[in-house]
Amino acid sequence: MVDAINRCPGCGAEFQTDNPDGGGYIPSNKTPDGKLVCRRCFQMRHYGVLKKASIKDKVIKEDILSQVKRCSAVFLVVDIGQFEISCEALNWAVEMDKPVFVLVNKCDVLKKWVTPDQISRWVSDRLKLDPKRIIPISAKDRRAMADLRHRIEDTFSPGEAILLLGTTNVGKSTLLSGLICSDTPTVSRLPGTTLGVVEGKGKSGRVLYVDAPGLKESNPWLSRMCPECLVALIPQKGFSNFVFTLKTGQVIALGGLGWLRLDSCGDRGWVKVEVFVPEGVTVHATNSDKFKSLCDPFREDIMSPPCPSCWSSLDGPSYTSHPVSIHVNQDLVIPGCGWIALRSGNFSGTLSLPEGVDPVVRPSLIPSEAVRKKA
Repeated sequence: MVDAINRCPGCGAEFQTDNPDGGGYIPSNKTPDGKLVCRRCFQMRHYGVLKKASIKDKVIKEDILSQVKRCSAVFLVVDIGQFEISCEALNWAVEMDKPVFVLVNKCDVLKKWVTPDQISRWVSDRLKLDPKRIIPISAKDRRAMADLRHRIEDTFSPGEAILLLGTTNVGKSTLLSGLICSDTPTVSRLPGTTLGVVEGKGKSGRVLYVDAPGLKESNPWLSRMCPECLVALIPQKGFSNFVFTLKTGQVIALGGLGWLRLDSCGDRGWVKVEVFVPEGVTVHATNSDKFKSLCDPFREDIMSPPCPSCWSSLDGPSYTSHPVSIHVNQDLVIPGCGWIALRSGNFSGTLSLPEGVDPVVRPSLIPSEAVRKKA
């Protein structure tokens, strides 16, 4: 068990009175009572002030391993919109020698195009897991959360504990709130809101849920962008999609986070692509020469995110060039940012990304419009 009275019930950080800008800070005249939250949580909840907090994955993993022994199962939470980043913790979860279930969260952001069952099958194929252990969910859907709570309580015995594990900002705190029917955990779009172990019992009191801080090492943007730019990568209502017909030499930019140039598409002379991004990311298509003029000087109206300061920290426009080839029914993913699905033709080109961000080619998550209409 964690010493709940000495931890902030919002973020799990241990209370301290020395550093006002750090997690867990409370004034020396305040006494923890199980409900008092730290200054950082209070400002997030009531004033929308987003503050990063420094915590290393090594410390997070030590905190998690201290709790896993008392847990009967691990529920790995995956963000379907940031799949490549958020499934990185699967191998580590399996090594814990506990039953592992995968909660595929935020399915609502793709509801215009795919059903939960389609998502479940796609994730099962990608992770090579039994579909029965994959649960598509939206933590904001009260009915779905009630069904999940009942399913867990029917599976596990009274007194057993469940560990919620995952990378940053996959929605673990929102899930915990829904499972324990309480708004005590601090929920924020800022990655890394939870700083320590937060726990609570379900509505029936049968099962204990343990929420650990999100792992950060798989997110290449987290340490290099400001809170506002990080929040822009998290969809509020859903993903946006754009369809483009490209000819050789044309460029698609996903904000200033990465851009893809079509170098060759064979005798046909054009390809059709569909772009999926969080609503906070600007998508712009133009030719190579015009795009170069947007990078210098920095055009914040088109290259957003990042902001000018984050653009500098990402070393824009001196990004690393990646030769890429994709075929119909494949996605080209910029992890944590979005993806480009090829709908027609054969695409060979160059993807420019900040150093340390590597592209991923995968089977298409969302079928083409023609296939969607037939379904």
